[in-house]
Amino acid sequence: MKTLKNCLLIISALTAYAAMATVPTGYYNSLNGKKDQALKNAVHDLTARHTKLSYNSLWYYYVDTDPYPDDPTRVWDMYSDIPRYFSSNRGTAVSGMNKEHSFPKSWWGGSSNVDAYSDLFHIIPADATANSKRSNHPFAELKSTSWTNGVSKTGTPKDGQGGGSSVAFEPADQYKGDFARIYFYMVSCYQDYTWNSTYMLSNSDWRTLTQWSIDLLLDWARQDPVSEKEINRNEAIFTYQNNRNPFVDNPELMEFIWGNRVGEAYSDTVGPGPNPNPNPNEPTLITPTQGTLLDFGEVQVGDTADLTLYVRGQHFTEPLTLKVYRYDYKLFDISTTTIDTLAANSEEGYELHVTYAPTALGDHRAKILFSGGGMAGSIGIDLQGHCVNSMLTGDVNRDGIVDVSDLNIIVNCILGIEDNEFADINGDDVIDVSDVNLISDIILKIDDQ
Repeated sequence: MKTLKNCLLIISALTAYAAMATVPTGYYNSLNGKKDQALKNAVHDLTARHTKLSYNSLWYYYVDTDPYPDDPTRVWDMYSDIPRYFSSNRGTAVSGMNKEHSFPKSWWGGSSNVDAYSDLFHIIPADATANSKRSNHPFAELKSTSWTNGVSKTGTPKDGQGGGSSVAFEPADQYKGDFARIYFYMVSCYQDYTWNSTYMLSNSDWRTLTQWSIDLLLDWARQDPVSEKEINRNEAIFTYQNNRNPFVDNPELMEFIWGNRVGEAYSDTVGPGPNPNPNPNEPTLITPTQGTLLDFGEVQVGDTADLTLYVRGQHFTEPLTLKVYRYDYKLFDISTTTIDTLAANSEEGYELHVTYAPTALGDHRAKILFSGGGMAGSIGIDLQGHCVNSMLTGDVNRDGIVDVSDLNIIVNCILGIEDNEFADINGDDVIDVSDVNLISDIILKIDDQ
């Protein structure tokens, strides 16, 4: 049986590496030759500069990042096995589910003004009850269980785990590696944050993780290798955020930072690795890539939305030229039409601002064409946005009226039954009784907002 298990692990690993052909050539060049803290710093620099998405729009992206492969209408929930399905109105929250910060937001203080607040890599669609039970408890293995839904469970952590917390959360075995690699990404991408929680994290150690949590996450990642689910999710997020999880693309990377290869210089040619560059000196646009989509989500008519795209390449011999064209191109704009050679070739890349200023209702799209730089061809990425009427304050379900149905949604959000960002109608980033009171006043015509 052990031999069969080992064979399955090898097949799984080979399958994972085979699916990495979409890693852009040169994407991980900045990690080469580095080790220990310098290597983790390089992972931070590579992953931190990405397109920040709107937290309010995450259900729109989940359709691509978290569907079941055999039934793309079903939401893939790593906290429960209750079948739930995406709304026919893309972007609408699924009843009974939350947008779960699997790396709890309270650990950095909960601010919504930081990139981690809306980073798709750690925010997953999750059963609301399981999410409530998870709270902000650390991951651990349990010696006793106080609650379980057959997939997730909470209880008392095993001796030596939990970091002093009396309650911990243990995911299902088939997702433990997923969460470990999410955590490796988070403590690298956001290593410059100051942590409020010390259950799993340390502000005084460059590794960011405490020793017990390092041991736990390494063990989970080794026992649960990269799955097709993780690979597909990584690719989908790359399309929107313009960054990748390096620990999914090359699982061995964790060993160089926290594991059994600490002290060794990293090279992305270790093992099969990401795809090598057949022409290493050829001018190449590393990010964005063909197929990248900047999606502005819903924008009210007359408003302007802004997204940042990090343009990074190598071996350019002349400036890059940019052009917005096709379809509704007049509604989109870019901060420059030329990026000089030095900026385009730099490891940090060039920060390009793209805006969408719709003047008419409906769906709009365009493209940005990247050419020049000495490239043999050009790269095109897609832009899209959806223009809507100014929303009526309190119209949580967006049916054009404010009534008891909107009030019910807010109550369900407070109870943890629903997840609807529009329920925060007073704009204080908390959905609570103050929102109930305000919408009640609107319905009773006491407060017209």
